[in-house]
Amino acid sequence: MKPSLFLIIFLFFCSCKKEKTIVWGNADFDSKISSNSIYQKLNTQKEILAVYEHDTSMRRTSDVIFTKEYDGANPLQSSKHYNCRSYYFNPEILTINIGLGSGLGGDGFIINYKNGKFYTEPYYYTDLEEDKKKEHVYQLIGQTLTLDKSQYKLGDSLYGNINFHILEINEGRQTELCANGFFRTKVGKHE
Repeated sequence: MKPSLFLIIFLFFCSCKKEKTIVWGNADFDSKISSNSIYQKLNTQKEILAVYEHDTSMRRTSDVIFTKEYDGANPLQSSKHYNCRSYYFNPEILTINIGLGSGLGGDGFIINYKNGKFYTEPYYYTDLEEDKKKEHVYQLIGQTLTLDKSQYKLGDSLYGNINFHILEINEGRQTELCANGFFRTKVGKHE
């Protein structure tokens, strides 16, 4: 094989591989966000628990609505049936998870936060092998995040508001993913 033909084939295969693009945005801060009336409303509601959680005394942690619209059609799924948890998976990045897992699958999104910057990333998982092999490409359209403060340590309360719009492309199918709403949690360490 000629070296130039080999180089062309090599470049073709390298250019076909899509790398994950992360777009970090600047977070806003509002020390009075915890006094928003939505949190009083959440105090009157029981928490939505994942299948492995058992603390029935918890109060609701999320009022975020997460909508999925397939190929410009009406929303196929729009739900507020999520909870909020936050963890330090490593000492530098705080991960805020707004979602719900059933043991067999789950969906939602994460907010990764570090030094006043953040990015959002939707997720979906299932126990079906064929779904695990699908590659998802995300294109950020817009994202805003407001938190009650800029730094957190283990055990701190965290209050926030998220708004994002992401386009997911999966096997030629486009899905618009949007989230908007308030959330709260305590910062923990992932077990």
